[in-house]
Amino acid sequence: MSVREPASDEVDRLVGTTVADKYRVERLIGKGGMGAVYAAQNTAIGKRVALKFLSREAAQNREATRRFQREAQAASLIESEHIVQVFDAGTSAEGLPFLVMEHLTGEDLRARLEREHELAVPDALAIVAQILRALTRAHAAGIVHRDLKPDNVFLCSRDDGSLLVKIVDFGISKLDRATLSERLTRRGTVLGSAYYMSPEQAQASDAVDQRSDLYGVGAILFELLAGRPPHVAPTLESVLVAICTQDAPDVRSFRADVPAAVAQAIAKALEREPAARFASATEFLETLTDGSGKGTSTRRRLSRSRTWVGGVLATLVGFTLTAVLTRGRSEGTHGGASSASKVPSLALPTSTPATPAASTAAASPPPEVRPLEAPAVTASSAAPPPRPVERAKATERKRKASPALGTAPKAGVASSLQLSNREP
Repeated sequence: MSVREPASDEVDRLVGTTVADKYRVERLIGKGGMGAVYAAQNTAIGKRVALKFLSREAAQNREATRRFQREAQAASLIESEHIVQVFDAGTSAEGLPFLVMEHLTGEDLRARLEREHELAVPDALAIVAQILRALTRAHAAGIVHRDLKPDNVFLCSRDDGSLLVKIVDFGISKLDRATLSERLTRRGTVLGSAYYMSPEQAQASDAVDQRSDLYGVGAILFELLAGRPPHVAPTLESVLVAICTQDAPDVRSFRADVPAAVAQAIAKALEREPAARFASATEFLETLTDGSGKGTSTRRRLSRSRTWVGGVLATLVGFTLTAVLTRGRSEGTHGGASSASKVPSLALPTSTPATPAASTAAASPPPEVRPLEAPAVTASSAAPPPRPVERAKATERKRKASPALGTAPKAGVASSLQLSNREP
């Protein structure tokens, strides 16, 4: 069943009317084989919106009606700034299904291509990157667009003037062979789509998945840079045959300034076998993230750099700790008893093993200091116990020397003095 463009009188009748008691139709924005889009205003809150209507004849086609409903459901499931928002859906008093969508200001990618023919490489990559971000969200929600083409890519601006890309028309479904044959005779429906169809979609295969969308993105990027689609032929049928049987040409044969890595990414996206393409929109996006298609995203390079630096730092810390521990063991060996075996005492500064002179002083202490150093002497090196007469003399010397020690010792030191005065 052929679907015609909406009649002019049908279009004119809607302008100036109020739909669903709250949407006042202001003017026609555009029209196509399935219907038309109008600028309108929500009279309840004053918000500007776009109303998309199915034509009267398309509304009688069950498949067209299902596609229209699917567009509303699909767009509502995807949360992305790069997908046109659908606010509401309904049917007019005349029985025409309609969608209430956000009102976009700008132009579609087809209009820009017709005006500029080719885009600068950075501009083309920036547009395609936003398309891929939209597809990442769509595919995560289980939705495959299946009709990506410049006509369905809308270019508008953010408040700061930067480019914002939005994908529209998520309504198309898988096509069986009978429907495909019918569509080949409809100029204006397939003419804009056949150039961007994947081989499996052109053959009406049941194995149409997210990789089919990636083929379409590759075809769009090819045209943005080369000024023409990958496959061009006199008829739609021959275009589909070429897509299914021939490899896409190298984009650099039409545009010499395209970086080799970008050309390789396009070639991978346009592989005839789905398994040979990018596995996901995310993988395709990461290949083009740095704007030159070097094959590795900035995030991955930074991650590898952080890993390398971390390994170097860990190695340096290991060497430092080893040196410190080795030096500690060496000082413990040459300085006498280890710090763990020392008992707090009133040892004079000359007992610190920092220099050879200090070590000599520690080995031959004055008589009045020897009792304080007694706890640090090991059993194997202890001198024989003093005789009673010598012990009495030592006690007397200690009594006379104690005023020279200054203030009373702390509790820990007192404990050491008591231990040193015990009987052997």
